[in-house]
Amino acid sequence: MRLTLDLSRARVETKYFVAAEDVPALLARIPADEREEYGVRSLYFDRPDRSLALAAVADPLHCTKVRAREYPGGSSVWFEVKTRRGRWTRKSRLQLHRSEAAALFGGCPAATVDALSPAAGDGEQEARRYLQEVVRGSLVPIGVVRSFRQNFVLKRPQTRITLDREIAYFRPESRPFSPDGSERPSLLLRWESEPVLEVKHAGRLAPWCEALVGGLRPSTYSKFRNLIRVLEEAGRTTGRVDRF
Repeated sequence: MRLTLDLSRARVETKYFVAAEDVPALLARIPADEREEYGVRSLYFDRPDRSLALAAVADPLHCTKVRAREYPGGSSVWFEVKTRRGRWTRKSRLQLHRSEAAALFGGCPAATVDALSPAAGDGEQEARRYLQEVVRGSLVPIGVVRSFRQNFVLKRPQTRITLDREIAYFRPESRPFSPDGSERPSLLLRWESEPVLEVKHAGRLAPWCEALVGGLRPSTYSKFRNLIRVLEEAGRTTGRVDRF
């Protein structure tokens, strides 16, 4: 995905709920330099003691989220660690081939991580440390979130706006990122009822962007936290769960 390097590593993120009927008019007001749309599938991880989930629910402004993200049609998987400290979010990410991701998340020896290509820079170091935890079993997959995303990038000032629709929560697949696509379909737990608009910027919004979001309803929405809640609800429910 195309995004300036600075915003990829550190940015301020603000989110808003948007009524479905208001989406076309809202998107038409975004003067983007780049526009694209694509599907997103993210596999989220937590420690067996649920420490990441508990921290995210207790203090959303000071937490860490670990995920493996793929964009359908591509051969890469991005292993990402997002750390929130107040307004700012920092992200460390590591690009894996789909076959590498399948092997690493399938329980290969920890040395396999060291056999990957050398780190390209500081932006990968934290992701590599957390990936070692995945391989050792200290981080385990807990669920999947899928969505359809429309992406808008502005170069000056650096701003990225995304609109996620059709957000859905699933159990994790039995063989995530299988190179031959043989992972079993995961169980659908819930759909999100409203689209979510997110603005990522370098600390200050342009006046036109302030006007764009001025009438929207701010949200503390988080895919990771909502996945946690949905999983907890599913654990208390004995009814049928539909497939995607």
